[in-house]
Amino acid sequence: MKLYAIRDVSEMTGIKPVTLRAWQRRYGLIQPQRTETGHRMYSEENLERIRDIQGWLAKGVSIGKVKALLENERQAESNIVSDELEETAVLLEALAALNGRKAESVMANVLKEYPFSIVLSQCVEPVQRALASVKSPWRTLQNGLFQALLHRLLHAAIEAENRAAGKGSVLFVSLDGPGSVGALFAAAEVAEKGLRVTFLDGVEEVSGLATMTGIEEHYQQIRLFANRTLPSRIAEHIQALETALSVPVICSGLIEHSGAQLE
Repeated sequence: MKLYAIRDVSEMTGIKPVTLRAWQRRYGLIQPQRTETGHRMYSEENLERIRDIQGWLAKGVSIGKVKALLENERQAESNIVSDELEETAVLLEALAALNGRKAESVMANVLKEYPFSIVLSQCVEPVQRALASVKSPWRTLQNGLFQALLHRLLHAAIEAENRAAGKGSVLFVSLDGPGSVGALFAAAEVAEKGLRVTFLDGVEEVSGLATMTGIEEHYQQIRLFANRTLPSRIAEHIQALETALSVPVICSGLIEHSGAQLE
């Protein structure tokens, strides 16, 4: 029977090692074998279980409810499916009270227990929509707290992933304004794949990358991200960059121009 180390499983499934450990320790969802030295080893059955868990999370089921659904498949389909995590309501209550400690605790646990893509679509985006409906005098305060803790936690998550990275280095360039949460999540998802990410925030000009010494020596790929339509001048610079560099230039977000690799 073939067994896989936790880092291999992370690469195969897209689930962070810290999340796999949390699913085992806190929720008892997976029971990998252990080597004599204590390292976790996962079977094909464990991998199938992980994919089943991912399927329920994608439907909006909170991680705490997944085990019961997996064990009672007949009733599973009739159970609640939501477009946001249960933790979202708790987080909104903490933000409404400007309770920074509680809000950070909830958000830190969510980042640890769910893939980044689920955190963004089923927690962060619902919170942003809810805050948009709050009356102006309080909205800016609550949003300020939310943005601050998101930036701090996402940078910490990227650094944690970087410490375990072993598949090369990426220069991640955000062409959004400074502090783009979307760019940070996109960078975190790249780091989640085992790539070491160097994150550049709020970049306005990329043409200098084409002539900068050492870029191709230090990085195996360049990632450009923007959640906005870029001026034609920037699009032209990106096209020139793709021609000038021998490493892949990968565009994501809403960057639109001919010849780019879109994700």
